Amino acid sequence: MQVVILAGGLGTRIRTIAGDLPKSLVTVAGKPFIEHQLELLKENGLNRVLLLIGYQGELIRNYVRSGSRYGMKVTYSLEDPRKLMGTGGALVGALTELEDQFITLYGDSYLPVDFQTMIAWYRDQDRPAAMSVYKNDGKWDASNARVLGERVIFYSKKARKGEADYIDYGLSIFTREIIQRYLTQPMPLDMALIQQDLVEGDELAAYRVKQRFYEIGKPEGLRELERYLEAGKAG
Repeated sequence: MQVVILAGGLGTRIRTIAGDLPKSLVTVAGKPFIEHQLELLKENGLNRVLLLIGYQGELIRNYVRSGSRYGMKVTYSLEDPRKLMGTGGALVGALTELEDQFITLYGDSYLPVDFQTMIAWYRDQDRPAAMSVYKNDGKWDASNARVLGERVIFYSKKARKGEADYIDYGLSIFTREIIQRYLTQPMPLDMALIQQDLVEGDELAAYRVKQRFYEIGKPEGLRELERYLEAGKAG
């Protein structure tokens, strides 16, 4: 299955560490973060990647290139950094590059989960989209989802206390047809709006994961991931 990485963010919260580099190129445990993401995908049998790039995107493209040195095929969709498209808008802008079914990841997230197990589970569902969810009880970030059985029944980034007990893990599966619905939508468009619409239409399946997630969007998150990766090397 194709993996789409949303890597167009500005990285303002880690500017003291990253300077003007895009988050994908920030050094984590001795190498650019994007290498850790690509290696994780390769280990999970995923080798087709579409990188949605914007701010300083040419730096990412010049570093990763075709992806052949990682044993992968990497292609790109470049968002005009002068236009605010949002995460959902970036997907709409890349519509012609999307496969019929695809995974989305954020460019600052490291998700140590079995991707193939989720893909197999998704293919057994009768809903066109899936969201991985983690019962974090507000520990790593504010909870934003509620699930019932294998359905997401509530999702909001502005959830009030008590409305949600799961968090969007950062790994989702969509169909190209879903993104096509938003061709005439005003921009910017957040991916969360697409997911909320899917919840309202009972089209979003919930895949529970038990492994915590890592994000490098903040300095403390970057340090946590470094400790995790270094511990893995030592083991």
